[in-house]
Amino acid sequence: MDMDKLKQWMELAQKLEKGDFWKSVFEAKDDAASEGAEGSKPSRYPAYDLYEREEENWVVLELPGLCKEDVELTLSGNELTVRGIAKPPLDNVVPLHKERFYGPFERMIPLPQLGEQSPVHARFERGLLILNYERMRRKDEHIEIE
Repeated sequence: MDMDKLKQWMELAQKLEKGDFWKSVFEAKDDAASEGAEGSKPSRYPAYDLYEREEENWVVLELPGLCKEDVELTLSGNELTVRGIAKPPLDNVVPLHKERFYGPFERMIPLPQLGEQSPVHARFERGLLILNYERMRRKDEHIEIE
């Protein structure tokens, strides 16, 4: 029998003996939730959504507690880089429980259908960074006659 498998079996048997086994099975957390639960940087921070409407694409990023001075945007080709620093709201305190992330962050977001001459517009609103840009026309896109 392989030593690693034997080790895994022993750990499983210890959990079962302590009564932790079924608790660990039914109360398992997903990776994204457990990463943020300790205040560490989530693997995909900030979270974003991408939308299409008429001739525009929209990107909405969650940046709670930040303001526009805390964020820097850079566009290289069709890739948007969002970087900044999430600062704690209080100074000189000892955290008793911490789920939110604080510290430097950077995320690269591909912007689909970004035209070469399309300006990207950005605004900050209620903890959301909202960007929009005119998208390139697709080959088979329906064009309405006015």
